[in-house]
Amino acid sequence: MIRFTLRQLSFFAETARCGGIAQAARNLNVSAAAISSAIDKLEDVTGLTLFDRFPARGMRLTRVGAAFLTDSEALLMQAGALGNRAAVMAEGKTGSIVIGTHYAIAQKIILPAVLAFRQSHPGIRIEVVEDDFPNLVAALDAGELDALVVFDQGFDPQRHHVEVLKELAPLVLLPASHPMAHADSVQLEQLTGLPYIAVSRSGPGPSYLDLLQAAGLDPEVPLTSQSRELVHAYVGKGLGFTLVGFPPEASRTIEGDAVVARPLAQDIGYFNVVIVQPRAIRQPEPVKAFLDACLIQV
Repeated sequence: MIRFTLRQLSFFAETARCGGIAQAARNLNVSAAAISSAIDKLEDVTGLTLFDRFPARGMRLTRVGAAFLTDSEALLMQAGALGNRAAVMAEGKTGSIVIGTHYAIAQKIILPAVLAFRQSHPGIRIEVVEDDFPNLVAALDAGELDALVVFDQGFDPQRHHVEVLKELAPLVLLPASHPMAHADSVQLEQLTGLPYIAVSRSGPGPSYLDLLQAAGLDPEVPLTSQSRELVHAYVGKGLGFTLVGFPPEASRTIEGDAVVARPLAQDIGYFNVVIVQPRAIRQPEPVKAFLDACLIQV
């Protein structure tokens, strides 16, 4: 356990450089008694004799004192550098932030936010973690993430501060060869009898399938997948339709088939994209600035 202070080390080092307490006290603008007391305390807690003292001729470093001085000066330099880095971090110029999100949101909101944020905060490292809802919430609660930008699947208001970023009405994803793919919008009844390709449920909140069922449409669900890309590929092969919050970034699936996204003519509800932060933590400036950049994107 460290029992000495940086102040004691700095008084010791200055005394060693000056060869005496009186000049060190003048250089540091403190009393000679303060320096003498600090050195006595340092010797006491370390068990080292740092100086040989000569009543009429001053003081001289011992061999062990000279070795201890080398280490002390290195530690003081490191402490000074750490203080400088802390000051820069407090100004939001350096450091890192870690944001949790979903794949679709990463493409549509996080990517442009990163590009904008980097213009004003080039010294901040950004890590984006894509995962399913339960894992993201667990990581946020464990302090591994600074914030989430996710679909709202239900949060604990006692632990989480939730801010709505965007309301998303679902779009119908269809193969480009389907007759409805050329319509301006799709009537709910036109989807009757079509299989629904579902993304596996990842959170406690409602899914797109729940919205369809609440609106009176209860399609067969022959295929599910955790992968949105695979769900889109199934749609591209003509195996059914799905609902998405954002249109796909590419017009073709990973299998090379063309798909299109069309709005529903009826309002069956929507999902919120939200910013989620821990209530108990005061966010540093870079995190606030990045989340502001996300807000600008919508």
